[in-house]
Amino acid sequence: MAQAGSTFQPITYTTRFPALDGLRALAVTMVFAFHYGGGAHSGSLLRAVNAMRLQGWAGVDLFFALSGFLITGVLYDTRSDSKFFSRFYARRTLRIFPLYYLLALVLLLLTPIFHYRWQGLHLLFLVYLGNIPAALMPTMYQIHARYKAADLYIGHLWTLSVEEQFYLLWPLIVWRVRSRITLMRVAAGLSSLAILMRVWLVVGAKVDLRGGWLFTVLPFHMDSLLIGAVLALLLRGPNAATWQRRSKWVFAAALAAVVTAFAFNPPGFMPAVGFPLMGLASAGLIGWVLMPGSVAYQVFHLRPIRVFGKYSYGFYVYHLPFAAAWAWVTAELGRRIHSVHLAASIVLPVNFAFTFLVAKLSYDYFEVRFLCRKRSFEYDTEKASSDSRPYNIA
Repeated sequence: MAQAGSTFQPITYTTRFPALDGLRALAVTMVFAFHYGGGAHSGSLLRAVNAMRLQGWAGVDLFFALSGFLITGVLYDTRSDSKFFSRFYARRTLRIFPLYYLLALVLLLLTPIFHYRWQGLHLLFLVYLGNIPAALMPTMYQIHARYKAADLYIGHLWTLSVEEQFYLLWPLIVWRVRSRITLMRVAAGLSSLAILMRVWLVVGAKVDLRGGWLFTVLPFHMDSLLIGAVLALLLRGPNAATWQRRSKWVFAAALAAVVTAFAFNPPGFMPAVGFPLMGLASAGLIGWVLMPGSVAYQVFHLRPIRVFGKYSYGFYVYHLPFAAAWAWVTAELGRRIHSVHLAASIVLPVNFAFTFLVAKLSYDYFEVRFLCRKRSFEYDTEKASSDSRPYNIA
């Protein structure tokens, strides 16, 4: 195995990066901990752990940076393909739509049983636009049922809407802007625009930091996607090896800045510079993980972590809708054993394991039937190379 930093292997969209599955595992675990790891915490150690858990939302920015990195690599490398747009969108459709609409079908079938109270605007989620009205009416993310324990929560679906909107628009820019340097400048400029727009919302428009527009609408939260895009373009340039060696220092510096800022909690930090710092930390970690022999590569290349990451998309989609049911189970168990804390410590790993099992079954027996059809939409360069392997953009 090559020593860290000693060599750089040029990458293309056909390159397979198993360690990136490990990063997906980290990202989805952070999000799961953010949604389910709360509760009463006494003592300085548990309070510190809880404070870390509350930053688990940053797993979304890691997902975004990964998406921007992988998708931009595919788009940049296949700009001369004879069916650039149709093949890209067909492959994305096969990866994302089946699972998403399977969830929608399941919820629809459960509606007459639990009497879910849907609104007309919920139909926009079917075309990945639900995050826009929900930014003004966050209550849309909670669908009430006849019994509180059966309530649904779809607050995580805004991330899929943001990514789909990015996938719709970004290919047009990559195809139109032929210069790699110019494309990096465009990505950096759009990232800066997102920062300025958030600052305006917080300072100029006096919008509460919790406002949905700051977090859940593409123009205001496109930094990490575009920072990942810049990394993909840097690693396709003449100084790629240098940038890859610098990645771990970018990760360390950005993470240190975020941790320091969290300690002092300056007003307006997250919308102003927090998101791009998380994007930079994520991009730095991605670049570091791509270095064979590096510590990051060795950690995230561990088989158990990679296996979990393989099913991360399903795990993410399935983990939240029935949060109310898991809360009810925890409360009922706590009542029976006279300890809510002990009940939570039992239910949490059961919830995690059950969600993983559902995600695995979904992938192995449903999603894979669509993924294998990607071969019908191979790019010209894949067809020309008999030993090429599909680029993992799961």
